[in-house]
Amino acid sequence: MNICLEGAFYSGHGLAEGNRILLRILEQAGHHVRINPVDKEWVKQQILPPGETAYLRSFEETPLPTRDLFLCNWIGSEVRHDPDYRVNICRTTFETDRIPQSWVRELNKFHEVWVQCSFNQSTFAASGVTAPLRLIPNFFDESQFAPEGGSMPLNVGKSYLFLSVFDLKERKGYDVLLRAFLNEFSSRDDAALVIKVRSGKLVSKLHEVIKAHAKPAWLRPCVHVIERMLIPDDLSRLYRTCDSFVLPTRGEGWGRPFFEAMLMEMPVIGTNWSGQTEFMSEDNSFPVKVERLVPVKNVPELAGHYWAEPSLSDLQQKMRYVFENREAAKAIGKKARADLLSKYSMEETSRKVAAELDKFR
Repeated sequence: MNICLEGAFYSGHGLAEGNRILLRILEQAGHHVRINPVDKEWVKQQILPPGETAYLRSFEETPLPTRDLFLCNWIGSEVRHDPDYRVNICRTTFETDRIPQSWVRELNKFHEVWVQCSFNQSTFAASGVTAPLRLIPNFFDESQFAPEGGSMPLNVGKSYLFLSVFDLKERKGYDVLLRAFLNEFSSRDDAALVIKVRSGKLVSKLHEVIKAHAKPAWLRPCVHVIERMLIPDDLSRLYRTCDSFVLPTRGEGWGRPFFEAMLMEMPVIGTNWSGQTEFMSEDNSFPVKVERLVPVKNVPELAGHYWAEPSLSDLQQKMRYVFENREAAKAIGKKARADLLSKYSMEETSRKVAAELDKFR
């Protein structure tokens, strides 16, 4: 088929990485694909290797003799149906207990809406989406996440490293993370928390939480912050450097960093609610209990939405457990990678995409 794939491609956004992989899936299946990037300004940032950028740009002018299928993989508020195409498919996600009502009318114009997890199948349907909802897992190239390989030296002075990767948003639960780490550990523990954010623009929020903690400065454990984007190879090196992954998020549409860390055989600690429950369980990770669902505050467009409030005490207990029971935690990490490769390999996901699209040939 002749397909137009619209969305992010050149940025460090998780949807952009997914689109890069989806493009290869479509190309290898024999489709003619033109891409319509919504993030061309990121080309100048040189997030991607030059060869990858050149590969993507070669698809911007692909001729489409017929307009068979429009596949839009982007944020729901920006998604628009294109009546010039015979078939319209939207792929999107959301992180609270419902989706914004403003999305619903446009989504219902599509022939299908692809979601990444059963959590979103429920939240989209409950919000009034009547277009067929198809479960297509997130796109990953597992070869990028090999447990063996080079590491990233970090001058933190501690031998055990917790890692957290997130955008500096309240939804990510960074306040809960810092309180738990500062409560449970001290400078006497041989442990540090490594936090990777996209830039230093809002890092003051982290320092505010740390300074507000009751523990005296001299007794506080080490928190090391990386304030920049990392190319994919460097991100893999960072995962290999650290011993476990932790993120008490309040809500995810999938939870990409959890998935990446599990592919790297890291023991993973994360909230037992929303998208990541698609692949995280008591058998392959350390799910954190939810105290309750709470209203989303300070985001007017999300008035009436709820998300999870993770248990501070349970988070502390699980961080302490993986720190003190390292071999048992490592065994969980190994099982995590095996579980993910058995169900979410690129080959398996490619088959699901092909089967879904073949209906419209």
